[in-house]
Amino acid sequence: MRLSLAMAYRHVRAGFGRMALSVLAVALGVALVVAIQLMNAAVMQSFLDTVDAVSGKASLSISAGEGLPFEEGLVQRVAAVPGVKLAVPLVSSVAFPDDGSGELLTVLGVDLGQDAAVRLYHTGGSASEVIDDLVVFLSQPDSIVLGREFAQRRHLDLGSTIDLVTPGGVKRFTIRGLLDPQGLARTLGGRLVVMDLFAAERAFLGNEEVNQIDVVVADGASVEAVKTAVAQTLPPGLHVEEPALRKEGVRKTIGGFQTMLTAFGYLAVLAAFVICYSRLGAIFEARTWEVGLLRSVGLRQSVVFAELLKESLLLGAAGTVVGVPLGAFIGRHGLPFVATTTALNYRLPVPVAASVLSVATVALGAAVGLGAALLAAAIPALRLARKQPVAALTLRGRDTPGEGRARGWLFGPALLAVSAVLVVWQQAARLTALGNVTTALVAVAACAFAGPTVRSGGRLLSAVWERVFGASGQFAIAHLRQQARRATLTVATLGIGLGVVLMFGMLSWSFERTMIAQVAQRLRADLVVTSAFVSGGYVGAPISEAFMEELRAVPGVAVAAGEQQRDVRYGDDSVVLDAYDAVCFADTRVCQWIIEGESLADGARLVAAGEAVFVSSSFAHRYDTHPGDLIRLASPSGPVSFRVAGSTTGQPAPALVMSRDLYRKLWNDAPVSWVHVGVASGVDPAAVRRAIEERLGRKYRLRVRSGAELMEYFRSQVHQGFGFLYIMEVITFLLVLIAIGDTLATGVIDRTRELGMMRAVGLPRSRIFAMVMLEGTAIAVLGIALATGAGLTLGLFWVEVQFPAILGWNLNLHFPVAFSLTAAALTLALCLVGSLLPSLRAARLSIPAALRNE
Repeated sequence: MRLSLAMAYRHVRAGFGRMALSVLAVALGVALVVAIQLMNAAVMQSFLDTVDAVSGKASLSISAGEGLPFEEGLVQRVAAVPGVKLAVPLVSSVAFPDDGSGELLTVLGVDLGQDAAVRLYHTGGSASEVIDDLVVFLSQPDSIVLGREFAQRRHLDLGSTIDLVTPGGVKRFTIRGLLDPQGLARTLGGRLVVMDLFAAERAFLGNEEVNQIDVVVADGASVEAVKTAVAQTLPPGLHVEEPALRKEGVRKTIGGFQTMLTAFGYLAVLAAFVICYSRLGAIFEARTWEVGLLRSVGLRQSVVFAELLKESLLLGAAGTVVGVPLGAFIGRHGLPFVATTTALNYRLPVPVAASVLSVATVALGAAVGLGAALLAAAIPALRLARKQPVAALTLRGRDTPGEGRARGWLFGPALLAVSAVLVVWQQAARLTALGNVTTALVAVAACAFAGPTVRSGGRLLSAVWERVFGASGQFAIAHLRQQARRATLTVATLGIGLGVVLMFGMLSWSFERTMIAQVAQRLRADLVVTSAFVSGGYVGAPISEAFMEELRAVPGVAVAAGEQQRDVRYGDDSVVLDAYDAVCFADTRVCQWIIEGESLADGARLVAAGEAVFVSSSFAHRYDTHPGDLIRLASPSGPVSFRVAGSTTGQPAPALVMSRDLYRKLWNDAPVSWVHVGVASGVDPAAVRRAIEERLGRKYRLRVRSGAELMEYFRSQVHQGFGFLYIMEVITFLLVLIAIGDTLATGVIDRTRELGMMRAVGLPRSRIFAMVMLEGTAIAVLGIALATGAGLTLGLFWVEVQFPAILGWNLNLHFPVAFSLTAAALTLALCLVGSLLPSLRAARLSIPAALRNE
């Protein structure tokens, strides 16, 4: 009998209608956890596969940073290091088909005449297996090998031509080979272009320049020893690392963001747990007399407890069976949102990712579903099993007066005090994992404050409801206070659910307003010119520097300032180098720099001359940097030191702002991603815009925006970056609907005889309907009040502490008034909808049937 589920199954089957909403709540919690796990794993694996595929069979990889070029002559020096079997120079870049699709193609330039280099990346062997005539291929600089999948989608074949947008403009290439879906071609979904090394140098970098060298270590040689020896031969600013370490860097970079999504998912599980706890508590209490009878004839406490847990186990199993496939469905359709969000936040190309439902993910979903149900049942089951038979036979499920009130007032403040200690600890130790623990404690504290909210709020609402709604309002509040425990759990669910939604709103709104405000302060140009394509995240594809002179020759262009951004290493972290032409620090028609606090005298002139740099406020806060401090970086030209001229709010990310002349000299990176254009006085910006598009738009495939349009573009990118949160909000609102409907339906069922007596003495159906609706409205009002406190606390913590710790961005706190009012109104509407069916059921009760009900 200890292993038998027969008795539990009979109880679940008999009362499944009362458990259905709890099953759905568990299923939604499981679905969200499974979906987030699937999407996180798929996105992470896609980035790691890209690292593996780009590195091929190489043991070590040498680079100057994010696509930065350096001299090809270093290959010979590396090849001469003892223990190096092969050193392969590479050109890695991006291009776009000139058809407006915006598909990003990864360009890989490799010495196709060297079979050993080709075999490093192509499992088939030599290039001749892919290219029919290698001599013709190498003799024609327009020759490319294209991924077969991409070619088939575009109906291209050998000999076909394709126009690609490169940094130097639109160029026509001839397809002289097709790559089967293996290695990097498979990882990128066929969006791969392979060129001969020398042709790629001329098209994308510069003569005798590469941006990566892959190293194969000789058999028997120590990888670590060769790595050390290679590093000693390289000029400062170039890094040599193992592909495995690069993958660890990817995991570290993306892992924090994915942990944030996981934390949000478990908050939904907490809401499902509270719903399940409320329902099981009500069901178990309704059977108090039955348990009292069984205990009276000798059934042991342990047996009662075990049988009740078996029921919750079946409930959790049902929720898991529904939740796992639902999570797979959400994960499959939500994956593009998460991939795009990750790419936007870290300015990476959007990967080709596919979610695969693994055994580990199913096991996690089962653990969440079964664990939530078992934990939700443990306290009500233990309370019922330990109740004395006589008391059980007399109470028949009524709440124990005053139970847990003192603990409720003390538990919440204690949790908030512990959370405050964790915040201080996190600020000192910079451990983002502590932030997730703090989030969980605040959510639990909201649950603890639900009881006091119901009791105190019930007293306040009592006078209001009686004055406004008369006897119906009085009866509604009286029943709410009579069944305080059940109302408390529903208010807790509303507090967590709506509180999390409010937190999402504060986070996304603060991010958007901070970004827009800071960028708008800095950019004063009439027009901003970028490539029509995006190379990673929100950053435009690079445009050749030669374009700048052509742009300045357009009639009506008074000033044109180029900008380029690159991620570079700073200690163990990554920061942004944001480089501008010198005119951007002197001419307010294109840029205006807002300096925080003190700064060096004539700081803008020093930065324009390359004698100092500005740091963003996020950088200054993260690294405790002040004017006059020296910042040391490794560049391809050697180690360099920069004097800090001041801290600016013009760049929201941790960044160094410098002159582009200095940047180009040290990092050998000439292309630009943005060009800020000031229009001559008295000239219509719209006319200049048309002239730029007509003269240069066809050649370079440009997008010309006004300042307002650029702000709208950034705003749309933020909305896209937080897109997956909308799915989580929908699930949260569904949980809110389930919670209120479950509570009121249970209340109607438990009060069937009472409602029948009211109808028998002449109370109209409309009054019964109004009573239940007003009770649901009161619960909604109390839940919104609790959610406001929980949401503000969580939002404040995430905006001021956790989000800057994860991404490094310092945000200004903004409260989304319109969003919050809309969310509160939607919550109230959902509560009214959830109250509707129980109210109709109560109003339509048959008086004889209700009086006979037991």
